[in-house]
Amino acid sequence: MILRFLSAVLVATLLSACASPYKSVYNAPDGQVLMISKRDWQGFQEYLGKIGSTRSGAFSVGVYNGESDGWASSYCPADVCYGGKASANSAMDYCREAGGECVLFAINSKVLVNYKLMDE
Repeated sequence: MILRFLSAVLVATLLSACASPYKSVYNAPDGQVLMISKRDWQGFQEYLGKIGSTRSGAFSVGVYNGESDGWASSYCPADVCYGGKASANSAMDYCREAGGECVLFAINSKVLVNYKLMDE
């Protein structure tokens, strides 16, 4: 009985260690929907063009009242880089420099949040 309890505690500890430090109310699959402006969507498309299929990076957006309000990105300028987490940290730091709430929108090309494009 004690062994099962200790095993359960160990598994819970390991799973929590894997949780993202960038969790937000918008995280997929069951989070709220973040409304993305066309301007910020264009920034995301530019970021995707810079990373292509071989480079790593991260894209963050500023958020105000459930809508995107600016963006920041960080990416590897070469095909082989280490430290994808460093890109996420940098993108969030750049975003926070403007003040306000920031959300990690994507790592590499994988979108992490529920979103919808705004009709502007």
